[in-house]
Amino acid sequence: MSRVKESSLYKQFKEFIGTKIGLAGLIILLVLLVFTGIALSIPSKVYSSWNNPAAWSEYPAHVPPSWISIFYPNKYFTTQKISPTNTTYFSPSKNIYINIITFSFNWTKTLPAYNVYFIVSTNTSIIEEVIYWTKPDGSTIQLTIPSEEFNIPFDLTSIRNTILSYITSITGKTPSIINSTVLSSALFNSPKSNLTVTEDGKYLVKVEIISSRPMNQTKAEILLLGNSYGLMGTDYFGRPLDLGILLGLPNALEIGALTSLVSVLVGIFVGGISGYLGGNKDSVIQWFTLVFLALPALPFLVAVSFVTEPNLVLEALLIAFLSWPFYAIIARSMALSIKSNSYVEADRLLGVPSYRVFLLHFMPRLIPVTIAYMALGVPAGILLAQTLAFLGIAPANIVTWGGILDAAETYQAQVNGWWWWVVFPGAMIVIVAIPFVLIGFAIERVALGER
Repeated sequence: MSRVKESSLYKQFKEFIGTKIGLAGLIILLVLLVFTGIALSIPSKVYSSWNNPAAWSEYPAHVPPSWISIFYPNKYFTTQKISPTNTTYFSPSKNIYINIITFSFNWTKTLPAYNVYFIVSTNTSIIEEVIYWTKPDGSTIQLTIPSEEFNIPFDLTSIRNTILSYITSITGKTPSIINSTVLSSALFNSPKSNLTVTEDGKYLVKVEIISSRPMNQTKAEILLLGNSYGLMGTDYFGRPLDLGILLGLPNALEIGALTSLVSVLVGIFVGGISGYLGGNKDSVIQWFTLVFLALPALPFLVAVSFVTEPNLVLEALLIAFLSWPFYAIIARSMALSIKSNSYVEADRLLGVPSYRVFLLHFMPRLIPVTIAYMALGVPAGILLAQTLAFLGIAPANIVTWGGILDAAETYQAQVNGWWWWVVFPGAMIVIVAIPFVLIGFAIERVALGER
């Protein structure tokens, strides 16, 4: 008997694989599971830092994907990391120690860097730090670093006063809009053009550090931030969206699978029992089913989420609580069809207990449908969970695609033309649903034929 069942299951699996949609769905699902494994291997501190804007300060903010530079090579470029070309350390007198770190790079872009990050640190306290930024035409800007920026990474906004003084001395006026791009233009544009034309050529940057004690340089590099980043760009805080999409994948699959599993099992069991019992019991169960079906899902979930502390399991159970009636109605219809078969009537006439009739004749025919609807129910669970996250209701300390879309709406990504902030998380909600829909349809076709 076991061999017969195994043979039947193997045959159904072969039929499933034989369908193009089933095979395609399985392949896409395996790819998603591989990325899920990668996401789960990411250290937990990356998850916790997602909601900490300071952790992403060295990334260019709200810039498009780096691959867009293929189509617009003169307009977009990526971040360059510059390492020192030379380091000079000496002590001109007692208790005076000077470290001069030299950087050199060629700039061939028609636009200035999005921002410039200086990452220079030593093992001792610093009494003075000065940057000498020499342009290809030989002109030099002297940037005095505030003491609070010693030994920590800082960008152009941290030394804005010195740069604004330089801009005013060249142009005769102070910019009305002050951001990193305006400040960067002072470093990359020619004074001869009134800081309107970017100078291409070799730049020389010297960082002079003075200390009263012997020092060792622990880190030194310059980041010339590009105006494009990664596979999917960055958001308002500089967070790479491809990382956010990856971090949100395990959560989406988990809540979708859990929601579908609970709601389909409850719905199939309740609907199967209802159809099998019939009569007044069926009417009562159907009444309860319709009551749950009539509940407005989204307002109900929003109201409950506000009075409870959201977590992944609770959110999945709440969604399943409202989803099971759909499957109960389908299962009841199938149970009524099975009930009319002659072998069911024969078992009853022979006095076979009701529970055995239900387990022997109803459940085996409901199981394939159950599996099919489990697959089909995953996208619905994911969509509802992401909708709640978009409304600002999501478990704390997890990354969700709905939460990314919520942030995009808050910072008016569409108005500002930051399309990548909306397109990629929205597309992922659709893409992750595709394999489950294909697999569900394939299982349904194998189990029920062309019905």
